[in-house]
Amino acid sequence: METRSDSVEVLVVGAGPTGLTAAMELSRLGVGVRIIDRAPEPSTTSRALAVQARTLELMQPRGIGEEMVRLGNPARATALYGRGRRLAAVQLDRIPSRFNYVLLLAQAETERLLAAQLEAQGVLVERGVELVSLHQDTAAGGVEALLRTPDGTEELARCAYLIDASGAHSTVRRVLELPFAGRELAQSYLLGDLHLDGAIPEDELSIFLARNGFAAAFPMAGHRFRLMATDPDHHSKDETAPTLGELQRVYDRVSPIPARLRDLVWSSRFRINSRHLTTLRVGSVFLGGDAAHIHSPAGGQGMNTGIQDMVNLCWKLALVLKGRGKPELLDTYEAERLPIITQLVHTTERATQVFNSTNWMVHQLLSRTAPFALAFDQVQANAAAAVGEVAASYRTGPLAAPPTRVGELRSGDRVPDLELTTGTESHPVRLHQLLDLSGLTLLSTAADLPATVVDAIRPWADIITIRSASVASAGAGVRGQDARITDSLSADPALLLLRPDGHLAAYAPVSHPGPLTHWLTKWYPPSAYGRPAGAGTRPEKLNAAAHMTTLPLAGLIDT
Repeated sequence: METRSDSVEVLVVGAGPTGLTAAMELSRLGVGVRIIDRAPEPSTTSRALAVQARTLELMQPRGIGEEMVRLGNPARATALYGRGRRLAAVQLDRIPSRFNYVLLLAQAETERLLAAQLEAQGVLVERGVELVSLHQDTAAGGVEALLRTPDGTEELARCAYLIDASGAHSTVRRVLELPFAGRELAQSYLLGDLHLDGAIPEDELSIFLARNGFAAAFPMAGHRFRLMATDPDHHSKDETAPTLGELQRVYDRVSPIPARLRDLVWSSRFRINSRHLTTLRVGSVFLGGDAAHIHSPAGGQGMNTGIQDMVNLCWKLALVLKGRGKPELLDTYEAERLPIITQLVHTTERATQVFNSTNWMVHQLLSRTAPFALAFDQVQANAAAAVGEVAASYRTGPLAAPPTRVGELRSGDRVPDLELTTGTESHPVRLHQLLDLSGLTLLSTAADLPATVVDAIRPWADIITIRSASVASAGAGVRGQDARITDSLSADPALLLLRPDGHLAAYAPVSHPGPLTHWLTKWYPPSAYGRPAGAGTRPEKLNAAAHMTTLPLAGLIDT
């Protein structure tokens, strides 16, 4: 029997980290959202473990970052072993973020925290509900989705937009006939969650290189590790899960550190698929996470990329649904995220081929050049920023406002999480905590914000929050690009227009806000909000005396 439900603004398909993030963001922004998942219960296995710095930066002001850090285990280096010894290490504590580590946290825990936050915002996951098919109404707009519950009841649900976060076996992708370009890599792998008794550090990721494959140990605290290794016997992924004895033999074959494996909790075999879509939007349907890209777990980027897909999409979707942004704003989701996804799939595939190679020359080259390369300061800095995903930029995307830049900080870049102090409070305040997560933030680094600036942006008063900060020169211990950006802001007071996801939208000198109003007019025309400047568009939000906070900059966090 088929029923017809009331329409909802956004239907999210899939309640993994990607879908939960989408529903959490949209409901927080006041969008009517419904989230379904065909699984009757939440997953309890660890699966994706790594939570990267950029993801923690985004989750912190959204209510779950602190609890993730409390529950997880930070790894501050990735150590490479080969030729019977420790070769070198990528120093993850060089990640230019206060979360200067990779946090190891079971995916089940990440999902639980996201679901709890979503429930606190008034939305529950509808479990055991499967998407059967969908139809887009090209004339009236929107999507009709046919849903089925476990008892066979069918429901026709209508939504303005649909977000597919249903994973690698996406029904949406099949219905829309979207090619999932790529390939399955030849090598098979073993996974196991277990206890490991030995001298392997619990604050590092350990990678063991060998001529006949590799193994990696990811610490989850309390001598618990996730072990991933090349399967020397090339079993099928459908064969019986590896035993503790098999994992022990594989570990002994590649690791120079003696250890006893015990208390196997879960294990599996798998092969790596390296694939991605060439479009992330089809009409009123958006795709993200594993539904749009799957790749090697090298670097622990997959889950994080899906979460960041949704943070990028949802603030744009909310503004368009509320009539505060041009519909073209939604096209920037694909334009910004697809290049990052494409590069990620390519990079992780290449890294996997190199680390997993059984070619003697490739193994020798890797084991001998890695220590040499990682001895260079810039190589370490670049590697740490890439792993932490803080280097990802949208500077080539349509939302970047060329040619605006502040020293090395360009439009589209993630803005460093500057540490600030107020004149009335002794504790520091971080820039990312000051972001307006539902709109735009105008950060002025001038001591006084001219009235001309307030007047210039008054037509957008309902979507802009003003913050003012006095920027000091970078102190001792602030390194690299962050220090140079700080010094640039200290020397030349500026206006920074910041997006809800912490990326720089546009920059302008305090004396000339024209680039800001040009950018705003392009994506958020004043007519979208009613009355023009001087006609009463919530001017109280721009009242400097009542609503502007002066925040002298103490300096950047020492990473």
